[in-house]
Amino acid sequence: MFILILLHLNLSTPALVERSIAAIAEQDSLLAMQPLLVPYRSEITIAAIRHHLPPALIAGVIQEESRFALWATRHEPRYQRNRRVRNAALSWIHSHAGGPNSATELDDRARSYGLMQVMGETAREQGFAAPYLAELYLPENAIEHGARLLAKLLARYPHDTLAAISAYNQGTARKRRGVYLNARYVYRVCLAWRAYAAIFAKETP
Repeated sequence: MFILILLHLNLSTPALVERSIAAIAEQDSLLAMQPLLVPYRSEITIAAIRHHLPPALIAGVIQEESRFALWATRHEPRYQRNRRVRNAALSWIHSHAGGPNSATELDDRARSYGLMQVMGETAREQGFAAPYLAELYLPENAIEHGARLLAKLLARYPHDTLAAISAYNQGTARKRRGVYLNARYVYRVCLAWRAYAAIFAKETP
């Protein structure tokens, strides 16, 4: 699974995963002798069961998207210039009383939120009905909509998990000369997925 990517890349692992791998591999290390707790494990497990996903894959995406930083955010101004997004924001405001004004709704749709960095526009398309998109910072909402998106991408790219992971980051699984344009991202998520699978197994009673 990792061979093709590794042929093209020589990258260091994210620090948390690197420490976890070392702890699992070296049973005499101090860290390996302590509980390796996965943050927001209950929310990850609930979403994994609901969407038929490996919980370690969800954790791997979170690791790369936000390093488990609850308030991580990124603004995408190009979304605000998209006519379809602008029209969708106006339509949503007109049909949902008591929420933000149209400028706030549009601005929030052009932002990625929380643990899995789901775009506000994507969350609305998936049925997120909270008045304010800032509620995507809540871990249960962030993980639910990130997992929902990941499940849709796995259905779009059946039997090609690497393509689904790539598309989670760049919208589609675009390649150049047979290599994903975001191969660094795919590699890191896969490495984190493997590490968290070992951690989940270690923590399972």
